[in-house]
Amino acid sequence: MSVDEMLARTMSASSLLTKREIFCLVAAVAVAAAVSEKSFRDGDGTPLDGRRRHIPYLATFWLPPLMLIFALLPCFGLLSFRHVLSVLFSVLVSVCVYDALLLTALPLLRRYVSARTCAVLWLLPNYLVLLANLNQMKLDRPRWVVHLPVMAVQAACALWAAGFCAVLVGKIAGHLRFRRALLRRARPAEDPEWLALWRKVQTDAGFPSAPYRLVVSPAAATPLSIGLFPGALRVVLPERAYTAEELELVLRHELVHISRRDNVTKFFLVFCTALCWFNPLMWLAKERSAQDLELSCDETVLLDAGDGARRRYAELLLSAAGNGRGFTTCLSASAKTLRYRLRSVVHPPRRHGGALLAGVLMFALLMTSSLTALSYDPVRGAEVFFPDGQEAYTLRTVQWHTKMRTVPCRCADPEALASRLGDLKLEALAGKYTFSGIRPLLEVCFEGPEGTVWIVVREKSLSVIPMGRPSLQSEGDYYLPQGADLEALAQLLTFSE
Repeated sequence: MSVDEMLARTMSASSLLTKREIFCLVAAVAVAAAVSEKSFRDGDGTPLDGRRRHIPYLATFWLPPLMLIFALLPCFGLLSFRHVLSVLFSVLVSVCVYDALLLTALPLLRRYVSARTCAVLWLLPNYLVLLANLNQMKLDRPRWVVHLPVMAVQAACALWAAGFCAVLVGKIAGHLRFRRALLRRARPAEDPEWLALWRKVQTDAGFPSAPYRLVVSPAAATPLSIGLFPGALRVVLPERAYTAEELELVLRHELVHISRRDNVTKFFLVFCTALCWFNPLMWLAKERSAQDLELSCDETVLLDAGDGARRRYAELLLSAAGNGRGFTTCLSASAKTLRYRLRSVVHPPRRHGGALLAGVLMFALLMTSSLTALSYDPVRGAEVFFPDGQEAYTLRTVQWHTKMRTVPCRCADPEALASRLGDLKLEALAGKYTFSGIRPLLEVCFEGPEGTVWIVVREKSLSVIPMGRPSLQSEGDYYLPQGADLEALAQLLTFSE
């Protein structure tokens, strides 16, 4: 069988749904169901069987701990640096691109889509790290590869880590300072009418034990809730008089934030900002996402409210204008936000639920994750395949794979084949890919002093699989910037019929 005949048998993959596409589709349907209009109204209806009246948007606790765990595992030899770099690079690219596009489209979205959906859209990148580490969810290959010198990669990693730690630690320290200043002179609320109303609002929201404490602080300029954990959470009121109706609106507003775990969401948004601290759009996106949390809370508090209630709520926003820092949720944060919130409160536009949009964006975000990979550390193939010297290795088997079949081959000149492979220019590829369905490919097995090594050569990538060689550190996938001349390699082989 001729080389031309073997190459002609390469065919494109069939368009069947992959595990990745099925997973992404299921995730998209789940997100769409979670933000649907029915789910919104059911979740903000009368609590049943101990269920909270105001349910959280989506889980926001996946990304921060998992990313920190991944960063620490290489220190204990439990994970390779290349794997950590691949996950980090994939998440950074996806978050930066997604948030930039969402930031651009936000004015249009706020006009036609509910505030609840706008708030949910900022949280979708939380699930990227899960997709990046499920073997079944890998892409077959990267669509774009970014080449960087190894020194540039090392310098960029060091600079990024320094900036990430500085931003995250600075934000946490600022939150703790603000909390200490806020609660230093705070005292428990003692007015019986206030306490009775607070218990009633908590019970109505599905908290029968009324677990959260209400305090009054002279350092508070606006009502807010502070604390990431239930035991440390406080609802803080400024030292001012409230009518019963005003106080009920204030407490309902803060309890919606508490029920939806918006303080934890604020930490997630700060974490994403620290991850992408080098991107100025991320800082703007953080402000816009915090605004959407407040707009969504206004939308929930005023669900089915009349014009009179909306005017009183608007007056309360004006009188309670203040500042909240750290991972806090406050009734009114800034003049820029206040202007838009007042317009939405007094003259609420007719908006769509946006469930379909949320599902489509979730599907697109997950499907496009890991499309871009990073390659670095150029090296010759001989250094990777034959660390003990080419003469110490013996060719064992050669196979040629097409879409149709696998064909055993014979090589009349093993030294020439080893030299061709050794002359290939490789770059370490940061990314986890299956490389399935890529044909033709050449599979070569060499026997060496410490065991066998399998080399799988494709047109633009190559995989090294050691067998019985625990000391081989070059296992993994490599990018071929100059490509592999498969036809030239095939010229050295004799194909069996």
